[in-house]
Amino acid sequence: MPRERRKKYRRVERRYVVDYVLNKYKSPIRVYYNLKLGPPPEFVERAFPGLARGYYKPWQRYADAVVITDATIDIIEAKVHNLKVGIGYLLEYRTLAPQTPELQQYLPRPIRTILVIPIPDPWILQNAANYGIIVEVYCPDWLKPILKEKHLL
Repeated sequence: MPRERRKKYRRVERRYVVDYVLNKYKSPIRVYYNLKLGPPPEFVERAFPGLARGYYKPWQRYADAVVITDATIDIIEAKVHNLKVGIGYLLEYRTLAPQTPELQQYLPRPIRTILVIPIPDPWILQNAANYGIIVEVYCPDWLKPILKEKHLL
């Protein structure tokens, strides 16, 4: 995929996740966007012992959004393009979240994994349910022309 198109897709998904969070959560305790999850990767720690946290972030996974509520820690992956990969990301994020320094103070709240997609897909709905992932179908008006352009609406 050409570089410019990838950048456009990332901008659309970034806007999409922010729009979803702003409309879904009325009074969150804290919202993180692009939160790096988990400890430093082992290979980085072995290669560079004592490396400052900011330097190993390029090797970490990150969640589109993490929303802290009174009752839960919600890890959100919002997909407009290539919807099905969101399930795999969330399974990985679920295991990394409890090891994330920024989230320690909010534990032992339960961690929920939420996949946000603009159109219902029966395969995604079934498989997400099998893994305990919540699927939210969210399609704001500004996204509809983009979906039509991709022949998804």
